[in-house]
Amino acid sequence: MNMIDETIRKKITLIWDNYIISNKVVQDTKGNAINNIDDARIIAIVEIKSIVASFLSSTINVYEFKTSLDSYNKRNNLWGFTATKGQMFFNQLVKSNEQDIDKLTSILKATITEPVDLSDALSKIEVLEKFANISFSKAKDKRKAPNPGSTGYFLSYFWQIHNHNKWPIIYTSLTKSFKELGIWIEHPTQREDYRFFYDLYEEIKLILKDHAKKEISNWDAEHSFWNYTGNPNTAAPKNLPEVITTNVIETSEEVKLNANFEIGDYLIPKVANLVRLGTETNKSASAKGSEFEKLVAEIFRQLDFDVEFHGQGSGREPDAIIKFREENTAFIVDAKAYSNGYTLGTDDRAIKEYVNHHIPKLQKEGYKKIGFIIVSNSFKSNFDGFINDITWNTDIKRFILLTSEALLFLLAYKTKDKLNLSSIIDSLVKFGNVVTAQNVIEEFDDV
Repeated sequence: MNMIDETIRKKITLIWDNYIISNKVVQDTKGNAINNIDDARIIAIVEIKSIVASFLSSTINVYEFKTSLDSYNKRNNLWGFTATKGQMFFNQLVKSNEQDIDKLTSILKATITEPVDLSDALSKIEVLEKFANISFSKAKDKRKAPNPGSTGYFLSYFWQIHNHNKWPIIYTSLTKSFKELGIWIEHPTQREDYRFFYDLYEEIKLILKDHAKKEISNWDAEHSFWNYTGNPNTAAPKNLPEVITTNVIETSEEVKLNANFEIGDYLIPKVANLVRLGTETNKSASAKGSEFEKLVAEIFRQLDFDVEFHGQGSGREPDAIIKFREENTAFIVDAKAYSNGYTLGTDDRAIKEYVNHHIPKLQKEGYKKIGFIIVSNSFKSNFDGFINDITWNTDIKRFILLTSEALLFLLAYKTKDKLNLSSIIDSLVKFGNVVTAQNVIEEFDDV
């Protein structure tokens, strides 16, 4: 039975055509180009299969399995597994079932193995979904419990590791795209969602096969939707390749996690008011901006960066240059004290001036990895096109949009857990944009 009418078929083929002519550049979580993500995935599959096999054979237990998988995917995040529906779901599954760890181990071994067919796959989803729901329904704080809504992504990830030609992963980004096209229907269970997704995905591959006159793999179809924003008639860029970071493939809004401590216990009063300052309306823009810039610079100093502060009154300059000589890493920093969220506006010219002026200086000083950070309470506009332009046409390795709250949480974790600056920078550059407090909590908290 056809699930897609002729009008939508034409839109899907146009999405494919735009994908083909856009000549995308794919980046890993640290901003390094991956020339062929499919080749990288094939290599990674060998390693991940080995980790899975060690768990299935009981060579390692579920705790070691969780840790090994987390460690590998943080270094090779090619499927988005480090996000909420992947590693966080796994962490919460284990933590919520430590009193019944043998049962969890048995269920995982039964469900992460490759299904015999679609019917078997749906049965596996049902088993894990029901098990997760027991912990979720009993939890007083749902944010710390394994959300059953993550089951489909979690299991289909493992099935694709076993057989990437057979099993598509039910990414949130894909279902959102399908919803924008008007072909996605939400279902009450993950079992039903995956059945619908699987059939829909197979039909999309057939449409693309007929259009492209070649076989279309799961990965071909997945990649073609990476740059889809709800308007398939938008022409793809002809001169500027689209930069996609693989750590934002999978996203989810279902679970929000709070830190397991009071942030105020680990911040000095001088900087703790950063977020509040950003929302103030009873100060002049100049006074508010000046104070905000100084606090941002001070926080980076407390994170152990060597801070060169400029701020207001220093002409066409960024607010600060922060450096980490040990790794020859530097960031140009701009702080924006906007009450209603920062939008790019006319600042794009100033930012380009900062980049063009300071990169040669920093390179002359021996800094090899240079990034740009904008700090604001929130961000209103879509910066993707501008960020792609900067990272493609300059030596800026990573452009980061960092919320004020996220910056404070970085400092709190640094103080609480004695984090070194190297690990903080590694995390900053691997996050997607916008970097929020939630991202920092998920990265550093014991979930």
